[in-house]
Amino acid sequence: MTAEIRSQSAFKIQKQASMRRPALQQKMTPELAEICGIHAGDGYLRNDGKRRDLEISGGVEEKEYYNNHVVPLFENYFQISLKPRHFPTKKTYGFVTHKREIIEFIHSFGFPYGKKTLTVSVPEQILASQNLNIIYRFIRGVFDTDGCLTFQRRFSSKYCLFKRTREYYPYIVLSVASKNLVDGVCNLFDKLGFVYYRHLNSAKNPNFSLKYVVGLSGVSNLERWIQNIGFKNSSKFSRYLVWKKYGFCPRNTTLEQRTQILNKELDPNSLYMGPSAKG
Repeated sequence: MTAEIRSQSAFKIQKQASMRRPALQQKMTPELAEICGIHAGDGYLRNDGKRRDLEISGGVEEKEYYNNHVVPLFENYFQISLKPRHFPTKKTYGFVTHKREIIEFIHSFGFPYGKKTLTVSVPEQILASQNLNIIYRFIRGVFDTDGCLTFQRRFSSKYCLFKRTREYYPYIVLSVASKNLVDGVCNLFDKLGFVYYRHLNSAKNPNFSLKYVVGLSGVSNLERWIQNIGFKNSSKFSRYLVWKKYGFCPRNTTLEQRTQILNKELDPNSLYMGPSAKG
């Protein structure tokens, strides 16, 4: 073997090792914490002896979130190139990578291969962290994917007409089948000093599984969330923007409708039956 060939071979081995070492040896960072949160919500690890891959995918309406945030986040952290796409059979949008070092790395944080719906949990490195940015970013990743921001009206006659006819009161909610995940999120909320509620949503319909619910309610919680955690998912953040602008956000609207409302192309009051409630 010539010196040149030996040099090329050594460089190749060194390059392959360098691709593995940074990720596998890297301590928890805010970027990695958000990646873990996104995987906890929308991720799937497969390693069944025939196929090995990591899939991250969400609802089709979240295409902008994936293109503008999730894909660049993964590409920058792992130094790879990804091609997001639609998954027609599942009606989702996201990406797949088959890179072994990434798959094993994500698995090393306690994320299982195969179905994780009932068992997914917050990685120990995040639970033990005292770095607020790490906690914020993990929570954002989970709620951007599996959480929801919703607004509700009041039904008691003691409330004014506006509050009884418009969805104005905010809730940030995570409802999942994994008790482990909700326990971990509550642990993180305790660290952050959030006042939250949690309960078990027992399904009356046998076709639906039990759901563990944790949530924050009220304007002060929402504004604190926006200031410290935020939403990168435009499907969720657009709800906040509509509420901030009009004082309410109609339920069951699409991202397109909310974009039209924000662009003053659609009056949100027109989505209700009867005259606009002012009082």
